[in-house]
Amino acid sequence: MDKPIKLKRPGMGIADSREFSVSFDLSPFDLYGRRHEVTKAEAHVHVTRLQEGLHVDLKVTCHLLTSCDRTLEPTELTLSFGDSEFLSGPNDLEMYVEDWELNVSAYTREALPSEVPLQVFCTGTQPVEPESDGDEIDPRWQGLEGIFASGSKSEQQLLDN
Repeated sequence: MDKPIKLKRPGMGIADSREFSVSFDLSPFDLYGRRHEVTKAEAHVHVTRLQEGLHVDLKVTCHLLTSCDRTLEPTELTLSFGDSEFLSGPNDLEMYVEDWELNVSAYTREALPSEVPLQVFCTGTQPVEPESDGDEIDPRWQGLEGIFASGSKSEQQLLDN
């Protein structure tokens, strides 16, 4: 359900400001091969009336339920993002403002996917490291061992031969 916020109200003088907070629902979405469910979404809007229009500060906080890329267990992810814009007229497609009404649901549906990281990990999971015995050379590259100056033979030894 869309949640419009009326930004410009009668009686707002220059330099007057107002703050709004609204909670809203968003439908689940698929991204990067996994399902993301929005468990909670809130928007905080600060509007200041200026001589030529309005200045809008928007901060959106979303709590997502998704899966860990290491364990595939459910994990919660909290994302905060927003925008700060000057609106000189009643419509701004980028901010989803139409007739001085900000549609925070539509703005969030558009902006949220770009805020989700490519990989999500549960807290406490450790990165997977390959087992290594130090500077062991891959057997496929051992034939090139003496060619490089940083290898077992120095550059000077190669020039002497």
